[in-house]
Amino acid sequence: MRITNQMITGNSLRNMQKSMNEVNRRTQQMTSGKKISQASEDPVIAIRALKLRTTVNQLQQYKEKNIPDAQSWLDISTTSLENIVKRIEDIETYCVQGSTDSFSSDDRSSIIDSLQQLQDMMFGEGNSTYAGRYIFSGFKTDRALTFTETEDTSIYSYDITQHFSATALDTKNVVVDGVDYTNVDAYIDGTATYEQPNPEMVYRLNLAYEGIDDVNNDGTNVFSLSATDANGNGMDLSGFGITVLSTEDADEYYNVGPDDIHVIEETGEIIFGENVYNTLKTAQDIQVDYAKKEFEPSDLRPEHYFDCTQYVVQTDGSVKDIEYTLTEGGQNIYYEVNFNQSLQVNTEGNKIISPDMANDINDLIYALKDLQAAEETQVKLKSMLEDVQYSSDEAAVKQINQMLKDIDVEIAVKKENMQKTFSNNITNFQTYMDQTSAMMSDVGSRMSKLEMISTRVDEQYASFKELKSQNEDIETDATIIDFNEAELVYESALAATGNILTKTLLDYI
Repeated sequence: MRITNQMITGNSLRNMQKSMNEVNRRTQQMTSGKKISQASEDPVIAIRALKLRTTVNQLQQYKEKNIPDAQSWLDISTTSLENIVKRIEDIETYCVQGSTDSFSSDDRSSIIDSLQQLQDMMFGEGNSTYAGRYIFSGFKTDRALTFTETEDTSIYSYDITQHFSATALDTKNVVVDGVDYTNVDAYIDGTATYEQPNPEMVYRLNLAYEGIDDVNNDGTNVFSLSATDANGNGMDLSGFGITVLSTEDADEYYNVGPDDIHVIEETGEIIFGENVYNTLKTAQDIQVDYAKKEFEPSDLRPEHYFDCTQYVVQTDGSVKDIEYTLTEGGQNIYYEVNFNQSLQVNTEGNKIISPDMANDINDLIYALKDLQAAEETQVKLKSMLEDVQYSSDEAAVKQINQMLKDIDVEIAVKKENMQKTFSNNITNFQTYMDQTSAMMSDVGSRMSKLEMISTRVDEQYASFKELKSQNEDIETDATIIDFNEAELVYESALAATGNILTKTLLDYI
Protein backbone atom coordinates (compact mmCIF):
# COMPACT_ATOMS: atom_id res chain seq x y z
CA MET A 1 0.00 0.00 0.00
CA ARG A 2 1.37 3.34 -1.04
CA ILE A 3 1.52 5.93 1.78
CA THR A 4 1.33 9.56 0.74
CA ASN A 5 2.10 12.74 2.61
CA GLN A 6 -1.59 13.61 2.60
CA MET A 7 -2.45 10.31 4.28
CA ILE A 8 0.18 10.86 6.97
CA THR A 9 -1.02 14.41 7.52
CA GLY A 10 -4.69 13.36 7.79
CA ASN A 11 -3.97 10.51 10.20
CA SER A 12 -1.79 12.76 12.33
CA LEU A 13 -4.46 15.45 12.56
CA ARG A 14 -7.15 12.88 13.43
CA ASN A 15 -5.05 11.31 16.14
CA MET A 16 -4.09 14.71 17.50
CA GLN A 17 -7.83 15.57 17.63
CA LYS A 18 -8.48 12.42 19.68
CA SER A 19 -5.74 13.46 22.05
CA MET A 20 -7.27 16.94 22.31
CA ASN A 21 -10.71 15.40 23.01
CA GLU A 22 -9.22 13.27 25.78
CA VAL A 23 -7.52 16.33 27.31
CA ASN A 24 -10.83 18.23 27.04
CA ARG A 25 -12.75 15.35 28.67
CA ARG A 26 -10.30 15.15 31.55
CA THR A 27 -10.37 18.95 31.91
CA GLN A 28 -14.20 18.90 32.12
CA GLN A 29 -14.06 16.12 34.70
CA MET A 30 -11.63 18.07 36.84
CA THR A 31 -13.56 21.35 36.60
CA SER A 32 -17.06 19.84 37.04
CA GLY A 33 -16.16 17.03 39.42
CA LYS A 34 -18.42 14.71 37.38
CA LYS A 35 -17.54 11.68 35.30
CA ILE A 36 -19.73 12.71 32.37
CA SER A 37 -21.35 15.91 31.16
CA GLN A 38 -23.58 14.33 28.49
CA ALA A 39 -25.56 11.11 28.56
CA SER A 40 -23.95 10.00 25.29
CA GLU A 41 -20.54 9.81 26.99
CA ASP A 42 -21.70 6.84 29.11
CA PRO A 43 -25.39 5.83 28.91
CA VAL A 44 -25.05 3.36 31.80
CA ILE A 45 -23.82 6.06 34.18
CA ALA A 46 -26.51 8.44 32.92
CA ILE A 47 -29.41 6.02 33.47
CA ARG A 48 -28.12 5.00 36.90
CA ALA A 49 -27.68 8.68 37.80
CA LEU A 50 -31.34 9.44 37.00
CA LYS A 51 -32.54 6.62 39.26
CA LEU A 52 -30.18 7.49 42.10
CA ARG A 53 -30.95 11.23 41.91
CA THR A 54 -34.70 10.52 42.05
CA THR A 55 -34.21 8.28 45.09
CA VAL A 56 -31.98 10.83 46.86
CA ASN A 57 -34.46 13.65 46.17
CA GLN A 58 -37.32 11.58 47.58
CA LEU A 59 -35.32 10.67 50.66
CA GLN A 60 -34.36 14.33 51.08
CA GLN A 61 -38.08 15.24 50.95
CA TYR A 62 -38.83 12.68 53.65
CA LYS A 63 -35.81 13.68 55.75
CA GLU A 64 -36.08 17.47 55.58
CA LYS A 65 -39.85 18.07 55.19
CA ASN A 66 -42.28 15.19 55.69
CA ILE A 67 -40.72 13.69 58.82
CA PRO A 68 -40.12 17.05 60.59
CA ASP A 69 -43.70 18.12 59.73
CA ALA A 70 -45.08 14.87 61.11
CA GLN A 71 -42.89 15.19 64.20
CA SER A 72 -44.09 18.74 64.87
CA TRP A 73 -47.73 17.75 64.38
CA LEU A 74 -47.37 14.86 66.85
CA ASP A 75 -45.44 17.03 69.35
CA ILE A 76 -48.21 19.66 69.40
CA SER A 77 -50.85 16.92 69.71
CA THR A 78 -49.01 15.46 72.70
CA THR A 79 -48.75 18.83 74.43
CA SER A 80 -52.45 19.56 73.90
CA LEU A 81 -53.46 16.12 75.14
CA GLU A 82 -51.31 16.56 78.25
CA ASN A 83 -53.02 19.89 78.95
CA ILE A 84 -56.45 18.30 78.49
CA VAL A 85 -55.53 15.55 80.96
CA LYS A 86 -54.50 18.17 83.52
CA ARG A 87 -57.84 19.98 83.14
CA ILE A 88 -59.73 16.68 83.50
CA GLU A 89 -57.72 15.96 86.66
CA ASP A 90 -58.71 19.38 88.05
CA ILE A 91 -62.39 18.71 87.36
CA GLU A 92 -62.11 15.24 88.89
CA THR A 93 -60.64 16.84 92.03
CA TYR A 94 -63.70 19.10 92.25
CA CYS A 95 -65.91 16.02 91.80
CA VAL A 96 -64.24 14.30 94.74
CA GLN A 97 -64.64 17.41 96.89
CA GLY A 98 -68.24 17.95 95.83
CA SER A 99 -69.18 14.31 96.48
CA THR A 100 -68.41 14.86 100.17
CA ASP A 101 -69.91 18.36 100.22
CA SER A 102 -66.55 19.98 100.97
CA PHE A 103 -67.70 23.26 99.40
CA SER A 104 -68.77 26.14 101.56
CA SER A 105 -71.57 28.44 100.43
CA ASP A 106 -69.04 31.16 99.72
CA ASP A 107 -66.93 28.81 97.58
CA ARG A 108 -69.65 27.79 95.16
CA SER A 109 -69.58 30.90 92.96
CA SER A 110 -65.82 30.66 92.46
CA ILE A 111 -66.09 26.92 91.78
CA ILE A 112 -68.76 27.56 89.14
CA ASP A 113 -66.41 30.06 87.47
CA SER A 114 -63.50 27.62 87.77
CA LEU A 115 -65.45 24.80 86.15
CA GLN A 116 -66.47 27.05 83.27
CA GLN A 117 -62.89 28.24 82.80
CA LEU A 118 -61.58 24.68 82.89
CA GLN A 119 -64.06 23.73 80.18
CA ASP A 120 -63.06 26.74 78.07
CA MET A 121 -59.37 25.92 78.46
CA MET A 122 -59.91 22.26 77.69
CA PHE A 123 -62.04 22.97 74.62
CA GLY A 124 -59.54 25.65 73.60
CA GLU A 125 -56.88 22.93 73.37
CA GLY A 126 -59.12 21.35 70.75
CA ASN A 127 -58.39 24.39 68.57
CA SER A 128 -54.61 23.87 68.58
CA THR A 129 -52.94 24.56 65.24
CA TYR A 130 -49.80 23.65 63.36
CA ALA A 131 -48.70 25.77 60.39
CA GLY A 132 -52.16 27.37 60.27
CA ARG A 133 -54.00 24.04 60.29
CA TYR A 134 -56.27 22.83 63.10
CA ILE A 135 -54.82 19.52 64.23
CA PHE A 136 -57.93 18.04 65.89
CA SER A 137 -60.49 18.80 63.16
CA GLY A 138 -60.00 15.77 60.92
CA PHE A 139 -60.05 16.64 57.22
CA LYS A 140 -61.46 20.12 57.99
CA THR A 141 -58.08 21.55 58.97
CA ASP A 142 -59.25 25.06 58.06
CA ARG A 143 -61.94 24.96 60.76
CA ALA A 144 -61.60 25.01 64.54
CA LEU A 145 -63.13 22.24 66.64
CA THR A 146 -65.24 24.84 68.45
CA PHE A 147 -66.56 28.28 67.64
CA THR A 148 -64.02 30.95 68.55
CA GLU A 149 -64.09 34.45 69.99
CA THR A 150 -63.19 36.00 66.64
CA GLU A 151 -66.08 34.40 64.72
CA ASP A 152 -69.41 36.04 64.02
CA THR A 153 -71.53 33.12 65.21
CA SER A 154 -74.77 34.95 64.44
CA ILE A 155 -74.48 33.98 60.76
CA TYR A 156 -74.63 30.24 61.53
CA SER A 157 -77.56 27.95 62.19
CA TYR A 158 -77.86 24.18 61.92
CA ASP A 159 -80.29 21.35 61.52
CA ILE A 160 -78.76 18.55 63.57
CA THR A 161 -79.36 14.80 63.66
CA GLN A 162 -78.11 13.22 66.89
CA HIS A 163 -78.13 9.50 67.63
CA PHE A 164 -78.23 7.87 71.08
CA SER A 165 -78.19 4.38 72.45
CA ALA A 166 -80.59 3.46 75.25
CA THR A 167 -77.68 3.71 77.71
CA ALA A 168 -77.71 7.49 77.20
CA LEU A 169 -81.01 7.67 79.06
CA ASP A 170 -80.42 8.73 82.65
CA THR A 171 -82.27 10.07 85.68
CA LYS A 172 -82.25 13.45 87.32
CA ASN A 173 -83.45 14.50 90.76
CA VAL A 174 -85.45 17.73 90.59
CA VAL A 175 -87.71 19.82 92.80
CA VAL A 176 -91.07 20.62 91.26
CA ASP A 177 -92.76 23.81 92.53
CA GLY A 178 -89.62 25.06 94.27
CA VAL A 179 -89.87 27.89 96.81
CA ASP A 180 -89.98 31.31 95.12
CA TYR A 181 -89.63 34.27 97.47
CA THR A 182 -90.70 36.74 94.76
CA ASN A 183 -94.29 35.43 95.10
CA VAL A 184 -94.58 36.02 98.87
CA ASP A 185 -96.88 39.01 98.48
CA ALA A 186 -99.12 37.11 96.06
CA TYR A 187 -99.35 34.20 98.50
CA ILE A 188 -100.22 36.52 101.37
CA ASP A 189 -102.97 38.45 99.57
CA GLY A 190 -104.37 35.25 98.03
CA THR A 191 -103.77 36.12 94.36
CA ALA A 192 -101.57 33.04 94.04
CA THR A 193 -101.76 29.60 95.63
CA TYR A 194 -98.71 28.35 97.44
CA GLU A 195 -97.60 24.85 96.45
CA GLN A 196 -95.16 22.96 98.60
CA PRO A 197 -91.99 21.79 96.85
CA ASN A 198 -92.16 18.24 95.54
CA PRO A 199 -88.88 16.30 95.05
CA GLU A 200 -89.11 13.99 92.06
CA MET A 201 -86.92 11.86 89.84
CA VAL A 202 -87.33 12.27 86.09
CA TYR A 203 -85.97 10.41 83.08
CA ARG A 204 -84.07 12.43 80.53
CA LEU A 205 -81.91 12.53 77.44
CA ASN A 206 -79.29 15.27 77.29
CA LEU A 207 -78.76 16.81 73.84
CA ALA A 208 -75.40 18.18 72.81
CA TYR A 209 -76.47 21.82 73.03
CA GLU A 210 -78.35 24.18 75.26
CA GLY A 211 -80.63 26.79 73.71
CA ILE A 212 -81.97 24.52 70.99
CA ASP A 213 -84.87 25.27 68.63
CA ASP A 214 -87.68 23.15 67.26
CA VAL A 215 -87.78 25.16 64.00
CA ASN A 216 -84.97 26.02 61.60
CA ASN A 217 -84.02 29.38 60.09
CA ASP A 218 -86.91 29.44 57.61
CA GLY A 219 -89.51 28.55 60.24
CA THR A 220 -89.87 24.90 59.25
CA ASN A 221 -90.54 22.56 62.17
CA VAL A 222 -87.59 20.17 62.32
CA PHE A 223 -87.85 18.65 65.79
CA SER A 224 -88.59 14.96 65.77
CA LEU A 225 -87.86 11.92 67.90
CA SER A 226 -87.76 8.37 66.56
CA ALA A 227 -86.35 5.03 67.64
CA THR A 228 -85.54 1.61 66.24
CA ASP A 229 -85.47 -1.69 68.09
CA ALA A 230 -82.76 -4.36 68.15
CA ASN A 231 -84.01 -5.72 64.81
CA GLY A 232 -83.77 -2.33 63.13
CA ASN A 233 -87.54 -1.86 63.02
CA GLY A 234 -89.10 1.52 63.79
CA MET A 235 -90.75 1.79 67.21
CA ASP A 236 -94.23 3.25 67.55
CA LEU A 237 -94.04 6.48 69.59
CA SER A 238 -97.24 8.02 68.22
CA GLY A 239 -99.07 7.55 71.53
CA PHE A 240 -96.71 9.91 73.32
CA GLY A 241 -97.18 13.67 73.25
CA ILE A 242 -94.23 15.98 72.61
CA THR A 243 -94.28 19.49 74.11
CA VAL A 244 -91.51 21.99 73.41
CA LEU A 245 -90.98 24.31 76.40
CA SER A 246 -89.24 27.68 76.44
CA THR A 247 -88.10 29.73 79.43
CA GLU A 248 -91.64 31.09 79.89
CA ASP A 249 -92.71 27.52 80.73
CA ALA A 250 -89.95 26.91 83.31
CA ASP A 251 -92.46 25.86 85.97
CA GLU A 252 -93.54 22.96 83.75
CA TYR A 253 -90.07 21.73 82.77
CA TYR A 254 -90.12 18.66 84.98
CA ASN A 255 -93.85 18.32 85.58
CA VAL A 256 -94.23 15.49 83.09
CA GLY A 257 -96.98 12.88 82.77
CA PRO A 258 -96.28 9.17 82.16
CA ASP A 259 -97.00 9.47 78.42
CA ASP A 260 -95.47 12.92 77.95
CA ILE A 261 -92.23 14.13 76.43
CA HIS A 262 -90.99 17.60 77.40
CA VAL A 263 -88.33 19.20 75.23
CA ILE A 264 -86.60 21.96 77.20
CA GLU A 265 -85.09 24.43 74.75
CA GLU A 266 -83.13 26.28 77.42
CA THR A 267 -81.17 23.31 78.80
CA GLY A 268 -81.25 20.98 75.79
CA GLU A 269 -82.90 18.25 77.86
CA ILE A 270 -85.65 15.88 76.78
CA ILE A 271 -87.71 14.75 79.78
CA PHE A 272 -89.65 11.48 79.48
CA GLY A 273 -92.62 10.18 81.34
CA GLU A 274 -92.31 6.73 82.87
CA ASN A 275 -94.18 4.96 80.04
CA VAL A 276 -92.05 6.68 77.42
CA TYR A 277 -88.89 5.69 79.28
CA ASN A 278 -89.98 2.06 79.56
CA THR A 279 -90.48 2.00 75.80
CA LEU A 280 -87.22 3.72 74.86
CA LYS A 281 -84.99 1.77 77.23
CA THR A 282 -85.25 -1.22 74.86
CA ALA A 283 -84.33 0.83 71.78
CA GLN A 284 -81.23 0.06 69.73
CA ASP A 285 -81.04 3.61 68.37
CA ILE A 286 -82.78 6.84 69.35
CA GLN A 287 -82.65 9.62 66.77
CA VAL A 288 -83.39 13.25 67.60
CA ASP A 289 -83.60 15.97 64.95
CA TYR A 290 -83.49 19.57 66.11
CA ALA A 291 -82.26 23.03 65.19
CA LYS A 292 -79.63 25.20 66.82
CA LYS A 293 -79.33 28.89 65.94
CA GLU A 294 -77.32 30.75 68.54
CA PHE A 295 -73.80 29.66 69.42
CA GLU A 296 -71.33 30.84 72.03
CA PRO A 297 -67.53 30.70 71.83
CA SER A 298 -66.32 27.25 72.94
CA ASP A 299 -69.51 25.59 71.63
CA LEU A 300 -68.59 22.51 69.62
CA ARG A 301 -69.05 22.92 65.88
CA PRO A 302 -71.80 20.45 64.83
CA GLU A 303 -70.11 19.46 61.56
CA HIS A 304 -67.34 17.72 63.52
CA TYR A 305 -69.77 15.61 65.53
CA PHE A 306 -73.08 15.05 63.74
CA ASP A 307 -74.79 14.64 60.42
CA CYS A 308 -76.15 18.14 59.94
CA THR A 309 -77.05 20.93 57.55
CA GLN A 310 -75.30 24.24 58.07
CA TYR A 311 -76.97 27.51 57.07
CA VAL A 312 -74.67 30.51 56.59
CA VAL A 313 -75.95 34.05 56.00
CA GLN A 314 -73.94 35.61 53.15
CA THR A 315 -72.91 39.25 52.88
CA ASP A 316 -75.73 39.91 50.42
CA GLY A 317 -78.29 38.51 52.87
CA SER A 318 -78.80 35.21 51.06
CA VAL A 319 -78.45 31.93 52.94
CA LYS A 320 -76.10 29.18 51.81
CA ASP A 321 -76.74 25.65 53.05
CA ILE A 322 -74.08 22.94 53.29
CA GLU A 323 -74.72 19.33 54.25
CA TYR A 324 -72.20 17.45 56.38
CA THR A 325 -72.11 13.70 56.85
CA LEU A 326 -69.78 11.98 59.30
CA THR A 327 -67.16 9.87 57.57
CA GLU A 328 -67.26 6.20 58.44
CA GLY A 329 -63.92 5.04 59.75
CA GLY A 330 -62.88 8.53 60.82
CA GLN A 331 -60.90 11.28 59.15
CA ASN A 332 -57.28 10.22 59.51
CA ILE A 333 -54.55 12.29 57.84
CA TYR A 334 -51.44 10.40 56.70
CA TYR A 335 -47.97 11.65 55.79
CA GLU A 336 -45.71 9.62 53.52
CA VAL A 337 -42.51 9.36 55.56
CA ASN A 338 -40.59 6.73 53.57
CA PHE A 339 -40.98 4.59 50.48
CA ASN A 340 -44.36 2.84 50.76
CA GLN A 341 -44.65 3.95 54.39
CA SER A 342 -47.33 6.35 55.64
CA LEU A 343 -47.96 7.51 59.20
CA GLN A 344 -51.13 8.97 60.71
CA VAL A 345 -50.27 12.41 62.10
CA ASN A 346 -53.61 13.67 63.37
CA THR A 347 -55.84 12.78 66.29
CA GLU A 348 -59.55 13.47 65.94
CA GLY A 349 -60.79 15.85 68.60
CA ASN A 350 -64.31 14.44 68.61
CA LYS A 351 -62.88 11.28 70.20
CA ILE A 352 -61.47 13.31 73.11
CA ILE A 353 -63.65 16.39 73.61
CA SER A 354 -67.24 15.22 73.39
CA PRO A 355 -70.72 16.66 73.91
CA ASP A 356 -71.07 14.23 76.83
CA MET A 357 -68.11 15.89 78.52
CA ALA A 358 -69.70 19.31 78.05
CA ASN A 359 -73.01 18.02 79.42
CA ASP A 360 -71.32 16.53 82.47
CA ILE A 361 -69.56 19.81 83.24
CA ASN A 362 -72.87 21.65 82.79
CA ASP A 363 -74.55 19.21 85.18
CA LEU A 364 -71.94 20.04 87.81
CA ILE A 365 -72.46 23.76 87.27
CA TYR A 366 -76.28 23.47 87.35
CA ALA A 367 -76.17 21.38 90.53
CA LEU A 368 -74.12 24.11 92.21
CA LYS A 369 -76.32 26.89 90.84
CA ASP A 370 -79.52 25.14 91.98
CA LEU A 371 -78.17 24.75 95.50
CA GLN A 372 -76.80 28.28 95.48
CA ALA A 373 -80.18 29.68 94.36
CA ALA A 374 -81.98 27.75 97.13
CA GLU A 375 -79.55 29.07 99.75
CA GLU A 376 -80.02 32.62 98.43
CA THR A 377 -83.78 32.13 98.70
CA GLN A 378 -83.33 31.02 102.32
CA VAL A 379 -81.27 34.14 103.11
CA LYS A 380 -83.86 36.35 101.42
CA LEU A 381 -86.75 34.78 103.36
CA LYS A 382 -84.91 35.23 106.67
CA SER A 383 -84.31 38.87 105.84
CA MET A 384 -88.05 39.27 105.16
CA LEU A 385 -88.84 38.10 108.69
CA GLU A 386 -86.77 41.00 109.98
CA ASP A 387 -88.49 43.45 107.65
CA VAL A 388 -91.20 45.48 109.41
CA GLN A 389 -93.41 45.11 106.37
CA TYR A 390 -93.73 41.39 107.10
CA SER A 391 -92.76 40.94 110.78
CA SER A 392 -95.84 42.92 111.91
CA ASP A 393 -98.19 40.79 109.81
CA GLU A 394 -99.07 37.47 111.46
CA ALA A 395 -100.24 35.91 108.18
CA ALA A 396 -97.04 37.00 106.44
CA VAL A 397 -94.88 35.60 109.22
CA LYS A 398 -96.75 32.29 109.04
CA GLN A 399 -96.35 32.12 105.28
CA ILE A 400 -92.64 32.97 105.36
CA ASN A 401 -91.99 30.46 108.15
CA GLN A 402 -93.71 27.78 106.09
CA MET A 403 -91.55 28.71 103.11
CA LEU A 404 -88.43 28.63 105.29
CA LYS A 405 -89.37 25.15 106.45
CA ASP A 406 -89.87 24.06 102.86
CA ILE A 407 -86.69 25.69 101.66
CA ASP A 408 -84.76 23.72 104.26
CA VAL A 409 -86.13 20.55 102.69
CA GLU A 410 -85.37 21.87 99.20
CA ILE A 411 -81.79 22.72 100.20
CA ALA A 412 -81.34 19.23 101.63
CA VAL A 413 -82.65 17.66 98.41
CA LYS A 414 -80.49 19.89 96.20
CA LYS A 415 -77.44 19.32 98.37
CA GLU A 416 -77.96 15.58 98.10
CA ASN A 417 -78.44 15.96 94.34
CA MET A 418 -75.25 18.01 94.09
CA GLN A 419 -73.29 15.36 95.99
CA LYS A 420 -74.78 12.63 93.83
CA THR A 421 -74.01 14.56 90.63
CA PHE A 422 -70.40 15.17 91.65
CA SER A 423 -70.00 11.59 92.87
CA ASN A 424 -71.34 10.09 89.62
CA ASN A 425 -69.05 12.29 87.59
CA ILE A 426 -65.94 10.98 89.32
CA THR A 427 -66.34 7.85 87.23
CA ASN A 428 -67.26 9.85 84.12
CA PHE A 429 -64.15 12.01 84.24
CA GLN A 430 -61.95 9.04 85.06
CA THR A 431 -63.33 7.52 81.85
CA TYR A 432 -62.54 10.71 79.92
CA MET A 433 -59.04 10.66 81.39
CA ASP A 434 -58.56 7.03 80.37
CA GLN A 435 -59.73 7.84 76.84
CA THR A 436 -57.40 10.81 76.57
CA SER A 437 -54.51 8.83 78.06
CA ALA A 438 -55.16 6.10 75.49
CA MET A 439 -54.96 8.74 72.76
CA MET A 440 -51.68 9.98 74.24
CA SER A 441 -50.32 6.42 74.20
CA ASP A 442 -51.40 6.07 70.58
CA VAL A 443 -49.66 9.33 69.66
CA GLY A 444 -46.60 8.19 71.62
CA SER A 445 -46.43 4.90 69.73
CA ARG A 446 -46.67 6.79 66.44
CA MET A 447 -43.85 9.09 67.57
CA SER A 448 -41.68 6.06 68.40
CA LYS A 449 -42.42 4.56 65.00
CA LEU A 450 -41.58 7.89 63.35
CA GLU A 451 -38.24 8.01 65.18
CA MET A 452 -37.33 4.54 63.87
CA ILE A 453 -38.39 5.54 60.36
CA SER A 454 -36.38 8.75 60.65
CA THR A 455 -33.27 6.79 61.61
CA ARG A 456 -33.80 4.44 58.68
CA VAL A 457 -34.31 7.34 56.28
CA ASP A 458 -31.10 8.99 57.52
CA GLU A 459 -29.21 5.77 56.83
CA GLN A 460 -30.83 5.33 53.42
CA TYR A 461 -30.14 8.97 52.54
CA ALA A 462 -26.46 8.64 53.43
CA SER A 463 -26.18 5.32 51.58
CA PHE A 464 -27.83 6.52 48.38
CA LYS A 465 -25.89 9.77 48.41
CA GLU A 466 -22.71 7.71 48.53
CA LEU A 467 -23.92 5.50 45.68
CA LYS A 468 -24.84 8.60 43.69
CA SER A 469 -21.42 10.08 44.33
CA GLN A 470 -19.67 6.85 43.32
CA ASN A 471 -21.69 6.76 40.12
CA GLU A 472 -21.30 10.42 39.13
CA ASP A 473 -18.32 11.97 40.87
CA ILE A 474 -14.70 11.60 39.89
CA GLU A 475 -11.85 10.40 42.07
CA THR A 476 -9.64 13.48 42.09
CA ASP A 477 -6.27 11.76 42.42
CA ALA A 478 -6.96 9.29 39.63
CA THR A 479 -8.40 12.01 37.40
CA ILE A 480 -5.29 14.19 37.86
CA ILE A 481 -3.09 11.26 36.80
CA ASP A 482 -5.34 10.59 33.81
CA PHE A 483 -5.26 14.29 32.92
CA ASN A 484 -1.46 14.40 33.06
CA GLU A 485 -1.26 11.31 30.87
CA ALA A 486 -3.69 12.80 28.36
CA GLU A 487 -1.80 16.09 28.39
CA LEU A 488 1.51 14.29 27.79
CA VAL A 489 0.03 12.29 24.93
CA TYR A 490 -1.44 15.44 23.44
CA GLU A 491 1.84 17.32 23.65
CA SER A 492 3.66 14.37 22.06
CA ALA A 493 1.09 14.20 19.30
CA LEU A 494 1.37 17.93 18.81
CA ALA A 495 5.16 17.71 18.50
CA ALA A 496 5.06 14.76 16.16
CA THR A 497 2.39 16.29 13.97
CA GLY A 498 4.23 19.60 13.87
CA ASN A 499 7.36 17.81 12.83
CA ILE A 500 5.58 15.96 10.04
CA LEU A 501 3.73 18.95 8.71
CA THR A 502 6.99 20.93 8.22
CA LYS A 503 8.19 18.40 5.60
CA THR A 504 7.68 19.20 1.88
CA LEU A 505 8.34 17.34 -1.41
CA LEU A 506 11.73 19.10 -1.70
CA ASP A 507 12.87 17.22 1.41
CA TYR A 508 12.71 13.97 -0.54
CA ILE A 509 14.46 15.11 -3.84
